[in-house]
Order: sequence, then structure tokens, then C-alpha cells
Amino acid sequence: MIDRYVAELDKALRGPRTVKADMLAEARDGLVDAAEAYEQCGLDRASAEQRAVADFGPVDVVAPDYQTELALTEGRRTALLICVVLTLQPVAWWLLMSFAGHGADARADTDYARIDDVVRWTGAGTIGMALAVAIATGPGVRYLGARRRLARAAGFFAFLVCAVFAVLGVLLTLHSPATGSLVGVTGLPMTALLLGVPLIGVAVAGRRCLAAS
Repeated sequence: MIDRYVAELDKALRGPRTVKADMLAEARDGLVDAAEAYEQCGLDRASAEQRAVADFGPVDVVAPDYQTELALTEGRRTALLICVVLTLQPVAWWLLMSFAGHGADARADTDYARIDDVVRWTGAGTIGMALAVAIATGPGVRYLGARRRLARAAGFFAFLVCAVFAVLGVLLTLHSPATGSLVGVTGLPMTALLLGVPLIGVAVAGRRCLAAS
């Protein structure tokens, strides 16, 4: 009875595997303890498990609270991933420009400098917003409440970040002085590697947020 109940609860939940596994293990342990207590009161094992499951509550009643916690965890992870990607990407870009021999004079080009400034300010603002989301889906829950729409907002935010920085990355590459000198190493292929691949990871995390919420 307990195994069947935990399996049904497992199917009803979507979210980070490790967190969900911990939740299910905790639920199972609680049910087993309750069943053992009922056995000590004189019930047979089957009746004890049935009573423990009944006390715990139907899956459709219990699952929403578990799902909210999973969604918030997914949202927090997505926000922190955005922070990491946008913090490391400028460093990788600077190393690339230095390798191409344009580390010091890259901003001499007016168009490149303007786009680079937009990227810097947009990146800083986005990191700040991502940190706010991480706090809202973490410690902020005690003040804002455990709400799945916070995770949904994190998911849409992740897609917006991908769209904005994909466009900025292409513009930065097209106006980069390194694009013409080392086309085989830099240019759009390298942009896809340095920025596109991490943004795909952010997009996947955003989709998981929406699925969990």
C-alpha cells in the first residue's frame, strides 16, 4: 500500500530529480513510521499501511504542496544559472579578444563600443534581477509565500534573457574587430560556442521551470 502510494505521488510530481527523490524518501519514511505505530496498537500490516496512507492524505491533495516546493527549487536554480552564465561570459569574451590581438583597442570602434556598453549594462541589470528571483524563490518565500507563479516568472525570464543576449551577441560579433582578423577562430561560430551553448542551457532550465510550475 505504501509503495503504491509513493509511486503515485512520484508520477504526479515534476521537478529536480534529487530534490524529488528526497521528498519521496521522506514521505515514505513518515508512512512507514506511522504504519509501524499502528501495528504496535494491534493492527495487521495491511490495515496499518492503509490507515497511515489515509492519514497522510490523497495524492491529489498532497501533491500540490510538494510540487510548489519543486517549482521554487527549479526557479532558484535557473536564476543562479543565469547569474553564472552572465558573469563568466564577459571574461570568456575578453580572453577571446585578447587572443585575437584586440584586447586593448577593441573599443576603439565606435559601433562596437556602443554595443559593448549596452551588453555591459544589460548584463549587470540582468544579474541583479536574477539574484532577486533567486532570493524570492529561496529565503524570500517566508515573506512572499510559496507561490508557483514565482517559478513561472523565472521560466519566462530565462527565455527573455536568451532572446536578448542572443541578439546582442550577434551584434557584438558582427562589429567586433576580431571578426575580420581571425574568422576561422572567432566570428559567429565562436559566438555560438561562447554564448549560444550556455544560453541553450538557460533555455532548457526555463522550460523546466514552466513545466514544474
